[in-house]
Amino acid sequence: MKMMAKLKDTFYWNLVYEDRYQLILEGLKITLLLSLSAFVLGSLLGVLFCMAKRSRHGWLRVPVRLFTSLMTKLPPLLMLMIFAYMILVQTGLTPVAIAIVAFTLKCASHLSDMFVAAVASVSPGEVEAARTLGYSKWQAFRQVVLPQAFRQVLPLYRTQFVLTMQDTSVVSLLAIQDMTRSVNIITSRTLDPILALVLVAIVYLLLGSVITKVAFPSDKIKHFTREEGEKCR
Repeated sequence: MKMMAKLKDTFYWNLVYEDRYQLILEGLKITLLLSLSAFVLGSLLGVLFCMAKRSRHGWLRVPVRLFTSLMTKLPPLLMLMIFAYMILVQTGLTPVAIAIVAFTLKCASHLSDMFVAAVASVSPGEVEAARTLGYSKWQAFRQVVLPQAFRQVLPLYRTQFVLTMQDTSVVSLLAIQDMTRSVNIITSRTLDPILALVLVAIVYLLLGSVITKVAFPSDKIKHFTREEGEKCR
């Protein structure tokens, strides 16, 4: 009975009193905004980076490779500080916008490496076969290379969303109230971090699991297989 009473008391002071649960809900909105924005924009930019890395022009290929290599090696917190206090400090952007820019570039850099490796994994013979059938270079890439490359990269693509969401947990540095900062606020008022920490950890786990399963259902994706390619020859 004493244990139940203590749990009830902890639950009340951490979440119910002063509507403190709303801090976590507001933090959840910010975390979703940052994660989804950075991942969607990073995916689009990652494709462009991938194309640049595969370019025959060294003036385009080399700078992009150097930039993405730098972005993938910088720790998220240090990268965010560089963008907030050096690169974008005079732009007038809000802290949320700065965070989205920084994490978009980091996500795009990671994804571009994955895309390059996935495209390289497709057999050149299949592209040549498509070309002999009258496919244009773009059609061969879109209908033969891209579906197979996407199948190869999908597991890592899912993982990258989770990693991007984890990276955003450092935005409290800019006084952005994400879920991690919500825990700090609640803890500063209750001096009891356990319930808030456990609750937010569960939310992160559920977000990562649900979004990757719903947004990237591999069992429902139509792939261009090698057998299908043979039938087209």
